[in-house]
Amino acid sequence: MGDITTLTRKRASIASVFFVPVALGAATLAQGQVSSDDEVVREAKPSRSVENVLREEHALFSDRLTLEPGINYSYSDRSQLALRGFLALDAIFLGEINVDNVKSHITTLDLSTRYGLTDRLELGLNIPVVYRSSTYRSTGVESGPELSELTTDDGGLGDISASLSYRLLPETQSRPDVVINLGVRAPTGTDPYGIATREDPTNTNLVVPTELPTGNGVWAVTTGASLLKTLDPAIVFTNLGYTYNIEESFDDISASEGKQPGKVDLGDSIRAGFGTAFALNERLSLSLSYSHEYIKKSKTTRGGETNKVIGSDANVGVFSLGGTYAMSDKTSIVTSLGMGLTDDASDIRAC
Repeated sequence: MGDITTLTRKRASIASVFFVPVALGAATLAQGQVSSDDEVVREAKPSRSVENVLREEHALFSDRLTLEPGINYSYSDRSQLALRGFLALDAIFLGEINVDNVKSHITTLDLSTRYGLTDRLELGLNIPVVYRSSTYRSTGVESGPELSELTTDDGGLGDISASLSYRLLPETQSRPDVVINLGVRAPTGTDPYGIATREDPTNTNLVVPTELPTGNGVWAVTTGASLLKTLDPAIVFTNLGYTYNIEESFDDISASEGKQPGKVDLGDSIRAGFGTAFALNERLSLSLSYSHEYIKKSKTTRGGETNKVIGSDANVGVFSLGGTYAMSDKTSIVTSLGMGLTDDASDIRAC
């Protein structure tokens, strides 16, 4: 099976966006010569810091089994919200909520594994466990100057995903490394549809969900491509991806009393990112990157009538600062801190 490498991930970022800190130090990295077909040949073994960065960008292919236990925390504070329908980000549920402020905490424990099937093909699997807590506050229409507050929390298995990464073209002096990927996400988490709401008995303006979902409830297919180029003493990268959510039928998609069967078509998303990274020494590397994701409006179909969900589209922009530290030849720590630059992104996310 080959060696087993463990990467412990502690990240902090902002929203559920497709983004991987990339790049690495070319000087430490390559020292290669150019073969007759112009392909970059790395004669010297890359440093551990360089290997970690390449592995995070799915650009290091070997027969190693890599285990990545990780913890991810995100926080958002949104004021003056009137949510109707469901969002594809931090509050995915159906119903009507009128509040002045929502504070959301999402903690995800996950285990990611990667295995190189060949020197060009890699298989990946991610299993998340999600815990969510949201606090809703409102002055209300009839509550006077006093604030009302209700908290909802839930946890459980999230949506499991699997992926394949393939190196289409190796890097040469004139072209970048080109890696394409294809993945699928299964609806193994708690879906957000048909979740009932409850009203604060002292404030009729405060209506909140009785539970929080841990998944999207639908199957999804993702595809994308990454380009990496060595520009001594760094490596720069860019990536582009698309997620297609498959329309699904549910027994109940209403938050009101009585079941209302229907179909949900979550909005597809387009994502792009770019960045750079440097290997500071044999064990330590740093990276800077930006990612942006556009999520289209979602649709629901009930009784043959299809309607768009107002407020379900989003623009999520995230600036991230990352770092990796190799504790040993087989164990590394990967960290990332992300800051939301758009209204639809979480305020902060740490991994």
